[in-house]
Amino acid sequence: MFKIKIITVGKVKKDYWAQAIAHYTKMLRADILVQPIVVKDAPDTEGEERKRLEGKRILQKIEPKDMLIALHETGQSMDSRGFARFLRPVLEAPGQQCSFVLGGALGLSPEVLKAASMHLSLSPLTMPHELALVVLYEQLFRAMTIMNQRTYHY
Repeated sequence: MFKIKIITVGKVKKDYWAQAIAHYTKMLRADILVQPIVVKDAPDTEGEERKRLEGKRILQKIEPKDMLIALHETGQSMDSRGFARFLRPVLEAPGQQCSFVLGGALGLSPEVLKAASMHLSLSPLTMPHELALVVLYEQLFRAMTIMNQRTYHY
């Protein structure tokens, strides 16, 4: 079984996002153990200072073994099959852990982006970070079905 870490800023506030995440987490259980890590957001600060504070909290959760993949609008875009091809060697690499990081409402700090091994874009569209988190979970599940040649992906 593979293990991944998903680091996010702020709690998921809407029940429907939490239900969707729980649904995909349950569907992933046969293949991937997801370790969700939530860092406190900084809603009382503004702009770059907010991103800096949230980024500092994210960086405290990163371990040397983490291969950090930052979800970012300017990141590399790929289709689901390409994501599955990318993900397999990352998951199978000995001594490292696949770790995704998703920023808060204002995105990721420059320090977090610099620490990342890769920047990944889930879509060229702008979306709430909670929806992006659901999309990540769904795409992880889809990637596993592709890798295992199951019928979820058409």
